[in-house]
Amino acid sequence: MKPTKKQQIELKAQELFWKHGFKKVTIDEICKKANVSRKTFYTFYENKSALVIYILQQMTDEMMIAYKEIIESNSSFSLKMEKLLLLKYESSRQFTMEFVSDFFHPDADDLLNFYTKIVQDSLTMTKTFFADAQKKGEMNPDLDIDFVMLMMQKMLEVSSSQDVISFFPDTETMSKQISEFIIFGIMPPKRK
Repeated sequence: MKPTKKQQIELKAQELFWKHGFKKVTIDEICKKANVSRKTFYTFYENKSALVIYILQQMTDEMMIAYKEIIESNSSFSLKMEKLLLLKYESSRQFTMEFVSDFFHPDADDLLNFYTKIVQDSLTMTKTFFADAQKKGEMNPDLDIDFVMLMMQKMLEVSSSQDVISFFPDTETMSKQISEFIIFGIMPPKRK
């Protein structure tokens, strides 16, 4: 089935954004790639930021469904954590460092607000997941969940700085390093 004009805009914009970041990509480039007019673009989206947010919202919705399926499964806490890490790594592969750098640029207020909301929703779900695991004895009972959540939030804030982003060659490597540092600290992860 042939994509609609709206879908064509989204597909071509995503290709361009992921490859070049969204700051460098113009609406004219998106329209040319999607084979639509500017008028058609503005029929669906107020501006380029609205398009980026729409694309990210669709991806986030899909990821949250997968996240919920994992945490609500009957698997052990450690297996759930492994699956969550794999989900995170797989989703991070989609983005280029150019996109991530643009996303955390101080001029990207709309995107930063969107990201903040997504992070808050995710942290709320994670807090409940950790508290349940702690009640079942699957997570260190001596850890204060609020402290763990605060530290996770602070790590996310630190990881969005250009200084940290510049350490990594790609988003998957960055995601793995940050996630494993949060979960395992400096201790080696238990591998099968």
